[in-house]
Amino acid sequence: MNEENREQPTLKGLRESANLTQPELSRRMKVGIRIIGDWERGESIPRFDRAIALARELGVSLKTLAKSMHLDVADLLDDGPSLAHLKAMCRDLGITEVGELPDDWKQLKRSHKSEI
Repeated sequence: MNEENREQPTLKGLRESANLTQPELSRRMKVGIRIIGDWERGESIPRFDRAIALARELGVSLKTLAKSMHLDVADLLDDGPSLAHLKAMCRDLGITEVGELPDDWKQLKRSHKSEI
């Protein structure tokens, strides 16, 4: 098993980390226990509304949930800072014009952290 697979969560692992059994999760989600098993075995994936509910029950982000289902989410943006937080970071760095922003906003975030 390569290093990348070891780091990738599994749906079963997320469920167990949430201290839930398949029957408990099935009851909470109001779906059949076989559906939970199908999701864990990768035989099907939940509809989006069920994925949201599942992420809530497991206490994980939708991106983590998608990774556990072996979906490629590498190019999806992570949840970023709030607009208020971003404005505060810009103000702290003396950035007053949009043109002054770095091309990579993550660079802005990193430089802000380094000043803290």
